[in-house]
This record gives sequence, structure tokens and C-alpha cells, in this order.
Amino acid sequence: TPIDYLEPGHGKTKQGYLWTGHRPGGDVFYRWETSRATACLDNIIPVDFTGTLQCDGYAAYPSFATGRADQNQIELAGCWAHVRRKFYEASESAPRTAGWILRQIQHLYHVEAALREQQAGPRLRAAVRASQSQSLVTRLERALVKLKTSGRHLPQSLLGTALDYALGQWHTL
Repeated sequence: TPIDYLEPGHGKTKQGYLWTGHRPGGDVFYRWETSRATACLDNIIPVDFTGTLQCDGYAAYPSFATGRADQNQIELAGCWAHVRRKFYEASESAPRTAGWILRQIQHLYHVEAALREQQAGPRLRAAVRASQSQSLVTRLERALVKLKTSGRHLPQSLLGTALDYALGQWHTL
């Protein structure tokens, strides 16, 4: 999150950033940094961290994960909420197309809500995702690729931007 701040001796505001983090089962925390550089993640994520890092599409995360000596120890997981937000922003200019995509994401959210309600463990989550979510994700990917390659949506349009973002993050989703 960008935050304007005053640095003594400069007489005007500069822009700094609050980086947000959360460990499952733990608290949310905020870390102040004066930039968005990949190096900031070294101050946020422990050196011995291994596992899954859920993040948005900001380029610092892949750079961070591949810059580690044991780069296979960090898996990036994309964020459906960020993908959804891009299509929501495009829904006014392309209501039918964006609306259909938003409904597909909503179906995924319903599957996850049911798993949370059941307090499903890792094995049940994997099984339900394989049987219910995978077909939704496959259908959605085919539709996104078809929309992207159709040439009907300008890359600079809100829908074009949403398509580029989603497909750019696809391997992490």
C-alpha cells in the first residue's frame, strides 16, 4: 500500500510502502519500507522460509522466489481475489463477458466456502478441488485464452488488462 511520508530535510512528501503479511493461524502484520524493491522481501520473509507464498502479480515475488539459493523451496500461489477485481473493474465496459468470468470465479469461491464450512483437511480439499474446481479452472482458462486471441478486446481496455493479468498469473493460480 503506498503511503506518503515526510522525510526530514526534504520539504516535501515522498512515497513509502506498507507491505502486508499474514501467516495462516497468525496475525496480520505490516512492514514499512521506502520502496517496493525485491530486496524488501528479505526484510519481511525469513531466510529459512520454505513453502507457499500467496501473492499478487507484482514482479518482486517471482524475482524473490527464484533469487533464493534453494529456489525450489518457495512456491508462489496467485490470488483469485486480485484476478476477480480486474474483471470486476471491467464489468461496466464489458458486462456480459466480465460477468461470465466473475460467475466462474464465484463458483470457485463457493467450493472453497463449503470446504471451510466442513473444516476439510488437506486430503479432502485436494479431492474436492480435483473433482469440482479443476473443471471450472480448465473451462475458465480456455475461455480466457480464446478471448485474448480473438482480437476483439484492446490490450489497453479494462477487459484486455484483466485478461493479460489473469493469463500472466495463470501458472500460480
